[in-house]
Amino acid sequence: MRIVNLASGSKGNATFVEHENTKLLIDAGISEKELAKRLGDIGKELSEIDAVLITHEHTDHVKAVKTLAKKYDINFYIETGLADSEFFKDVCFKDGKLHKILLDKFNIENIEVQPFAVSHDAISPVGYVLNGKGCKSKVGFATDLGIIDENVKNALKNAKLLFLEANYDENMLFAGNYPYIVKKRIASQKGHLSNLQALELADELYNCGTKCFVLSHISENNNTEEKAYSCFAEHFKEKGLSLDKDVYIRLSYQNKRGNNFVLKEE
Repeated sequence: MRIVNLASGSKGNATFVEHENTKLLIDAGISEKELAKRLGDIGKELSEIDAVLITHEHTDHVKAVKTLAKKYDINFYIETGLADSEFFKDVCFKDGKLHKILLDKFNIENIEVQPFAVSHDAISPVGYVLNGKGCKSKVGFATDLGIIDENVKNALKNAKLLFLEANYDENMLFAGNYPYIVKKRIASQKGHLSNLQALELADELYNCGTKCFVLSHISENNNTEEKAYSCFAEHFKEKGLSLDKDVYIRLSYQNKRGNNFVLKEE
């Protein structure tokens, strides 16, 4: 299974996943033009995409949905509560291309998908765990959530690769220029995860088999890539672990695609 983050941050999010002949996107939060460009950088085209999995309705996750639904023969998988809301009423999904999902496991051709509920200020927001047919290694996506509960932990256990939100540094957030009400929203249980909150989850999941953490949705104003990375790196080194041997820490980016990950059969 191949995974490449195409964009991550408050200006847009999208991740490409491929296994055998199945190709899909987790979110489509950048423009059609930019999606096409970044897919082209990895040798893919929008016309090849079989499906888009939506996490929630914020613009930085659905910006291109209306255009993609109109122009391409793509399936869209959207949690039922969101799909039945007013949000997508002006999107013209082609016949049979809108799939309303619950939190039950389902398959998109050669990829098994397990949605799970997360806490965020959106309509029925979800994260996803994906597993390719014949591949024992799973990949998890938890990039917009305010708290980590047992439901999230259980969903992500045993994921070999995890795209994990590390949105803000607490000192930067509360010393910054955002209005206080916005700061409280970001740090709330329906907001985003701080570096330290993300690290707490990563520390627990490492003991359950997760070896690679891709720090994602890093705020341009309330965090830095260096702060997020060093927070994780220093912690794991203090535990006596070797970076890039025992544990891998990578970054997702807003303005360029990220690493090319390949999960192999085990």
